[in-house]
Amino acid sequence: MKRSGLSVLLLFLFTLCAAQSNVSCNIENEINILEQQYIDVWKKIKKIEGFRIQITSFSGINSKTSIENVAKQFKQLFPDIPCYTTYSEPNFRLRVGNFRTKIEAYKALQKIVPSFTGAFVLKDLIEFKEP
Repeated sequence: MKRSGLSVLLLFLFTLCAAQSNVSCNIENEINILEQQYIDVWKKIKKIEGFRIQITSFSGINSKTSIENVAKQFKQLFPDIPCYTTYSEPNFRLRVGNFRTKIEAYKALQKIVPSFTGAFVLKDLIEFKEP
């Protein structure tokens, strides 16, 4: 009796193992549609929260010319880092970079500070680039 019970148990386990080898995956069409919608939404986003380095800020007479001169100097020293001049009354600001993390911004700041001693990292909206 024990042998027949054991053989039935082994037969049952064998059929379970054989059934598991035929696993199939059915991906629903709605998942593909949802994924495409997600991709489309991210393509429309132009700016995200990130970090930039502010090099300098000027106000008053000839402040625009002063910012343009500093921007030229920065572009000569760091041609691979993008430069942005903004105006928020009454100041012109020169900010650089599109850093997604604070760590990336501080790494760049270490290279910039010897040439531009007043530079500092701040939160800003940055240009979104797909990874």
